Parts: sequence; structure tokens; C-alpha cells
Amino acid sequence: PIFHDTTTDRGEHTVVDAQTRLDELGTARSTTAIAERAELLRVLGRLDEALAVSEESYRLAFFTGDRERVTEARLRRARVLRDRGSLERALSEAKACHQTARAEGWGELEASALYQQANMLVESGRLEDARDTVSQLIELRMAQHAPPEHLASLNRALEVILRRMIPESPASTS
Repeated sequence: PIFHDTTTDRGEHTVVDAQTRLDELGTARSTTAIAERAELLRVLGRLDEALAVSEESYRLAFFTGDRERVTEARLRRARVLRDRGSLERALSEAKACHQTARAEGWGELEASALYQQANMLVESGRLEDARDTVSQLIELRMAQHAPPEHLASLNRALEVILRRMIPESPASTS
């Protein structure tokens, strides 16, 4: 990712914590527990299981009729898809989540969807789109009165993208 994403941090400490929490959850069937299980499996790199559980999480959210939970479940599924290498499908899902969250006025969810979308765009080499998405995210987070350190991090990410967009000069390629 272009900027630190704690949801994809797979450091040793995080893996141990994720496994411990997964064991604690056991077979709990609440929508919250299933959603958490999907994320934990993703962090642990157990992506086939994570996809199956994220699909289950989506279905349960859908049946509750809570559109915000459905959108959260779709964004969770998009992260799993990205990690599994289905970048275009994940990006399509993240964009749809962003549009829904924006239309409904779910600011935090909108920011999360934009964040995921920006990372996916960078991963796919679509730097102009990534630049535009990070710019949107900065504007949104400013309007939400995000902490200055968060805005600074987003601005640094934008700078990195802009630098990557500058073509190499012929002198530096020889």
C-alpha cells in the first residue's frame, strides 16, 4: 500500500493476536463475530476461508436489511479479493461501496472505501486515478476534521503518487 494500512499489517505480533482472537471467537454466529472472523482470517493469510466467511457475512448483513452493514461487508469482501489477487473485482467492489457510502452520508465508511480504492489503484498502476482518489479522500477527511497527523499521512501518500507519475529522464535510465 502507498500508506500504512493497519488492516493489512501482517507483522508477527499481529498474526499471534489474530490467531488468539480467532480461537476466542470459536464458532460464534453473530453478524459481528462472523465479520470479525473474516477479517482475522484475511490477516492470517487464510484467504479462501476469509472469502467464504466474508460472503457469509455479506449474506447475513443483507438479510438484516441494514444497508450500512451490507456496505461494510462488501468492503470487507473487497479487501479479501484484493489479497487473493482479484484486483479488478476488488476495485469494482470498493468503488461501489464508496458510491453507496457517499450517497447515504456514511462518512467513515466513505473514507474507508476511498482508502481501499486508492491502494488498489496504486497496486494496479493506475496512478492518475489513485491521485484523484487520494485527493478526494483528503478533502473528505478535512471536512470530517481528521487529526492533523492523519491528514499529513494522506498528503505524504499523495506526494509519493505524484513522484511516481513523473517519468524518468533519459539520463537516469542509462
